[in-house]
Amino acid sequence: MPKLTPKSATLRVAACCLTLLAVSLSSCGGGGGGGGSSGGGGASSSSSAPVNGTLSSINFTYQLRIKNIQSGQYLGIENQSQTSGARISQSTDTTGKHTHWHAIPMPDSQYNLENMLTHQVMGIVNASNEAGAEAVQWADNGTNDHLWQFYALGNNRYLIRNVKSGLYLQSDTTSLIKQAARNAACTCQEWEITQTTHAAYPLPLNVTGGGTAVHDPHMIQDAAGKYWLYGTHNTLSSSTDMINFTANTRAIDPDFAWWKTKNTTDTGGRTDLWAPGLLYANGTYYHYYSIPIYQTPSNNTTNQGAQALIALATGPSPTGPWTDAGEIISSCGRTTGCTTTWNAIDPAPFIDADGRWWMTFGSWEDGLHILELDPATGLRLGTDMTNIVKRPAGIEGPFIFPHTVGGTQYYYYFASINVCCSGLNSRYRIVVGRSTSPTGPYLDRGGLDLKDGGGTILLSTHGNIHGPGGQSVLKTNDNKVVLTYHYYNGTENGFPRLGLNYLAFDADGWPYVE
Repeated sequence: MPKLTPKSATLRVAACCLTLLAVSLSSCGGGGGGGGSSGGGGASSSSSAPVNGTLSSINFTYQLRIKNIQSGQYLGIENQSQTSGARISQSTDTTGKHTHWHAIPMPDSQYNLENMLTHQVMGIVNASNEAGAEAVQWADNGTNDHLWQFYALGNNRYLIRNVKSGLYLQSDTTSLIKQAARNAACTCQEWEITQTTHAAYPLPLNVTGGGTAVHDPHMIQDAAGKYWLYGTHNTLSSSTDMINFTANTRAIDPDFAWWKTKNTTDTGGRTDLWAPGLLYANGTYYHYYSIPIYQTPSNNTTNQGAQALIALATGPSPTGPWTDAGEIISSCGRTTGCTTTWNAIDPAPFIDADGRWWMTFGSWEDGLHILELDPATGLRLGTDMTNIVKRPAGIEGPFIFPHTVGGTQYYYYFASINVCCSGLNSRYRIVVGRSTSPTGPYLDRGGLDLKDGGGTILLSTHGNIHGPGGQSVLKTNDNKVVLTYHYYNGTENGFPRLGLNYLAFDADGWPYVE
């Protein structure tokens, strides 16, 4: 994941631009997501123009209830279904989670509307531009039929306009909801928005100290109970209580001889490490790290993907000393004529229930991948590589957490979607899917495959917590599960901070933030 400076974010943001453009021009919804789209581009017309409405911002700190003026009922999910594609309906229920919504901010006064029961977003069936098309819930897959604007009419009444179609949310004569051209004579298009006292999400723990201005944090705990926090740009800090952190010296010096020979254009070698992944086994710490390589098209005119490399160093303690173990996988590197399409970045190793070692990695170019590692060395085993997650509007930062719930062994897949690292404008959020096999298929709670843009929202922007992402998950020595991520602090003008929340699992085995 990309990082503290505009330069370090350049590779990844540039890599996704063409993808995002393609998404905004297509109708790949089924209810679509508002993900990485920049919004706008809706097919509006004079007949759908707001009447006496003022484009307005909406509270995203608290959960909202949205009531239709004509029917007096609230937006909810038909039959409280978790299934992707379930229709948006109306209900008199004011306490159930299915009638509670979270307005996630997007560019240009646009929002995704996240349902707080299903953590899917509201869109239009088949991403349709047609009047009469029904509103449905779907994974946040990046299509702009999931983008909405709110126009204030006064007296806490609003029009809710779909960005893609330019049409307005309207109560049907039944309990269902559809989109329609503007009808100023019908209060069926007017909505009252009530801010509840329920926060959209719990706040992170109040951490302090050195090393907490971090990106892409990966936290481990040693046998003595001490926590070690690694991050992008080779940061390292430690804590005895998971609250007060102390910055340590450089985590690792990757200026190895083999890397110097490959990295010929940078005298002395490139040593800016991104998104580390740590694994402890056999009395050894395995430190997987990625190095982005900035390369202009003139150096490699046939390049089809990003330039990056993942390598491994091993050591006897969380601070090393580190021994070079070599390269795991690369994408293009400095090789003329390279045609790799994956991005060799964001490594995340794990051990499955059968003792086999795996590593996930990747972003943007063609999704996220998994390959097998050799437990004897920690290096790559064989040449097989499987694509397990893909999202046209951007996904990165893969992390698989093996965990047993209700007697079933699951592999929970956590990832970050949308564009990162623009401070208070970061649109990052964390999604989750799961599988009973390390190699998938990974499905979200609504039943969508993560290879088809699925992913249930686990945590999104709320209050002063902007753009949470770059996540990892830790099971502590006392069997608590901790979500570790970075966010941009709204009280510090978007300064990056460490986020820590405990995770719990519901009766169906799905994680939620505490």
